[in-house]
Amino acid sequence: MHEMGLAKAILAVALNAAEGQKVQRICLQIGKLQMVVPDSLEFSFQLVAEGTTAARAVLEIVEVPPCLRCRQCGVESEFNHPPFTCTRCGVSDMEIVSGNQVLVDAVELENGVTIKCR
Repeated sequence: MHEMGLAKAILAVALNAAEGQKVQRICLQIGKLQMVVPDSLEFSFQLVAEGTTAARAVLEIVEVPPCLRCRQCGVESEFNHPPFTCTRCGVSDMEIVSGNQVLVDAVELENGVTIKCR
């Protein structure tokens, strides 16, 4: 279960951004290729955040679909499931453009201030 490791990393980013202030919400972008189970991530986050200024924080997760670029013709396409072949030329030599990221977009503090993290 890699959600626990992700939860620890997310917490570290949030606490660093908050600089000791209470965290109310953490806005995330998580690519579908990460295969994260949102409920597991939220549960793991609550465990690791216990006793910190982010203990009551809510995770707001935006799931990012996979987008791949054909190395042959350069076309970019979104995919929901395999096979990952180019929609234009049919080649399977694809590179990931997005959909594998885990990004903390913003941390919202209890006082209403939102800190952009990227």
